[in-house]
Amino acid sequence: MPSRLWFRVEDVLPLAEHALACPTHRLTRAQLAAGEHNTPALTLRRAGSDGHLRSNGVPVWHTPHGDEQVAYGGAWHPVGGAVSELEQHLYLPLRHPDPDGRQLIDVLRAGRALDRTWLAIDTDTAPGCTLDAGCVELFDHRAEIVPLGTRWRPAMVTSPQTGGRDYPALVADGYDAGDDGWLICRFDPHTVRQIAAELGGPWRAGTMPGEYPLLRFDGRTVVLLEETDSADGARLDVDDRCYPDRDGYYSIGAYRWLWHTSPTGSMPTRTGLRLRLAALSGRIRERADIRRPRSQMPAADDRPSG
Repeated sequence: MPSRLWFRVEDVLPLAEHALACPTHRLTRAQLAAGEHNTPALTLRRAGSDGHLRSNGVPVWHTPHGDEQVAYGGAWHPVGGAVSELEQHLYLPLRHPDPDGRQLIDVLRAGRALDRTWLAIDTDTAPGCTLDAGCVELFDHRAEIVPLGTRWRPAMVTSPQTGGRDYPALVADGYDAGDDGWLICRFDPHTVRQIAAELGGPWRAGTMPGEYPLLRFDGRTVVLLEETDSADGARLDVDDRCYPDRDGYYSIGAYRWLWHTSPTGSMPTRTGLRLRLAALSGRIRERADIRRPRSQMPAADDRPSG
């Protein structure tokens, strides 16, 4: 089971601001387990690969449907794996300084200001421990797409975010994003450029602002943009970034675009063969790295993608 859970900063920061703004705070199971004072905090409930963050502020924040406002996060899910019954209840005080003097609320606000869209929370801790800012990390991309040793298989995939268009991809074999079996995919640069071109095609003029995302290349980095309608016209905001992995492939929309197998798409034979060879060479390289002494390991990419 992965030690880190991934959340969107845009989902977590409003909960933190709510906790700080509330005049009182409820006693939670996570606080009791940590033996902490009643203070503005987030509480994290983890069950297997899923995590739910809540504010402890009172009055409780509810959605228009009457449900409590929650930030959902997680990691990869084994396909067909048993649901873990083991739960963790963790306490994250917003004003509690870590050994470097950082406070969690300041880290979250910095993430928004610096366009760090992903928050990784390390839950590998003993029961009853408090999580401070030292247990979280901000990223401008979704790292840890799948565990080491994952096998990949070719498939034609599609997504609501691409308008139902089909694309060849390498799909994680044995793992999914956990939301109704959505696939975890990797695409070669040619396919990514095709996706970018088609998402920005003339058909877009007949859609609503924000109905579909846009892709832009910034050097080798792919920037995922969301369109928002405003009084001054359409505004583009950075939703995510994607960096090429060691094979040069991109995990476009991982855990965001809801990829699934195309019911109609047919992959050309040459494309399927090329993808299988890419998956095989990547697996051979990974095995060689595992067997290689640490002193001979290549320098790690400072922007990992998987």
